[in-house]
Amino acid sequence: MTATATATVRSTTATLVGRRRAAAYHVCSFSAPDIVAAATPGQFVSVSVGAPGTLLRRPFAVAGVDVAAGILDLVIAVVGEGTAWLVGQPVSTVLAMTGPLGRGFVMPVTSARCVLVGGGYGVAALEWLGQLLVSRGHVVELLSGAATVRALYPVSRLDTGTASVIETTEDGSRGHAGLVTDVLDERLTGDDTAVFACGPMPMLAAVARIAAGRGRPCQVAVEEHMGCSVGVCMTCVVPTTDGYTRACIDGPVMDASRIAWDHVRGGSS
Repeated sequence: MTATATATVRSTTATLVGRRRAAAYHVCSFSAPDIVAAATPGQFVSVSVGAPGTLLRRPFAVAGVDVAAGILDLVIAVVGEGTAWLVGQPVSTVLAMTGPLGRGFVMPVTSARCVLVGGGYGVAALEWLGQLLVSRGHVVELLSGAATVRALYPVSRLDTGTASVIETTEDGSRGHAGLVTDVLDERLTGDDTAVFACGPMPMLAAVARIAAGRGRPCQVAVEEHMGCSVGVCMTCVVPTTDGYTRACIDGPVMDASRIAWDHVRGGSS
């Protein structure tokens, strides 16, 4: 499978209409109808921030949309002044936003068993993907892993009546004790199984190797630092079997078999 082509980019203003906590993370909801109408799971938006000394916009994966209401959700972890400023803004704040950016996940054409593997709040975009897969009749299993229970993203939208969720924590504070990849191999049963992953690069490398070892197709949403988000600055390059490519426009979703994992920071065995 290969990722879908980049959608038409829309630069617009987005209004913050809601904010809530989700464990260690913040879910910010924005009214942005034009972006919502075109977005697919795996794509991202670029958001302006007003914190002192911040020049570049911040990229965030689209974690879900309400098409009828024109609202999209972004899950934000506070890691610096820009993200701290963003989650501290009052409802009704209007920000500049560009999107949808990048390439999203490709849906299976025929009925498939889909195993989704997420690390930390990377699970948020996969939850939306899982919703769409379930709505199209696919069997879905979501593997959610983090270092501790606090770092787990709380899955709330996926219809657990038709999909299963397995949680892992490295310290054993919830679910299976260990890495999320520890439980992956045993889940790859059936010739129709496809793998979708989003999370830190070392996790993605491990997922890719396990999927390849079982001969299963695997799509990954790579995590690389993005400066401009439109392919100009070259800060988000990813080594592939065909040379370097830019995650912001050639990804973030890529066929895992294309990536030269031994040359990815944190991706070597």
